[in-house]
Amino acid sequence: MADPTEAMPKSRDRQAALSVKRVLTREQLEEFAERGYIVIPDVVPPDLIAAANAAVDEQLRARPPAEGHVGVVYRFQQLEEAPVLAALLRDTAAFSLAEGLTGNGALEFPETVQTALTYPPFKDAREKPHIDGGKGRKPGDPPWTFTMLAGFFLTDQSTDDTGNLFVWPGTHRDHAQLFRERGPEAFTTYPNVKLPERDMVRGRPGDMLLKHYLLGHNGGNNTGDSVRRTVYFRLRRRGHEATWGQALQDPWYDFAPLRGLVPSSGETGQQGR
Repeated sequence: MADPTEAMPKSRDRQAALSVKRVLTREQLEEFAERGYIVIPDVVPPDLIAAANAAVDEQLRARPPAEGHVGVVYRFQQLEEAPVLAALLRDTAAFSLAEGLTGNGALEFPETVQTALTYPPFKDAREKPHIDGGKGRKPGDPPWTFTMLAGFFLTDQSTDDTGNLFVWPGTHRDHAQLFRERGPEAFTTYPNVKLPERDMVRGRPGDMLLKHYLLGHNGGNNTGDSVRRTVYFRLRRRGHEATWGQALQDPWYDFAPLRGLVPSSGETGQQGR
């Protein structure tokens, strides 16, 4: 299959804008390693955010939610069917910033994109997090794992209860520890670990979230006046599908540049690639 990054070239204006390479700081690398997520400000320019919102408007006109709907709406598309949304990752510094966590050239460009909407007034009753891909999995079946989540804020989520994603900081390392003790085949439901206080992820339009796959998370409340809009891409390190078991047990397996940034007892010592 052809690399989607080759099939969808950047515009000349975007190429010029990216000629000055933007890189993650040491503090951002340490924060991601410690907490399992970071929010990077001003990754996407306003014109691309406006275009993405227009694309979501068109998506909703084609398939609107039920009248009076309250709560979440998730929509998935192939990238070739959503070039405007693909531009959030493709035509900005976003993809290279994500590779700052895994190593240059280490990530595959994704094939799908998710639009996540939360219609107010909505209170999420779930008190525990989850990890994507494990619920209902049977032992022996490969789970639907990936390396990290890249999220783009299309609406202002800089204050509490505006549809913010809930995350439980540091649980990416706790989950890896549990899978080292029990083996990756234990991933058939959410692993029972001691939970810290959860965070609401805050960001403004144009900011980008990068979240470790193993970090516990859940949808959040929206008690505001507008629909929360976030666009997500699920990114995989090249070769991840063959090494998902190692990635579940070693939080740095897909994140070689982060190894050694924070202490983590009981790690395998296996080197990520």
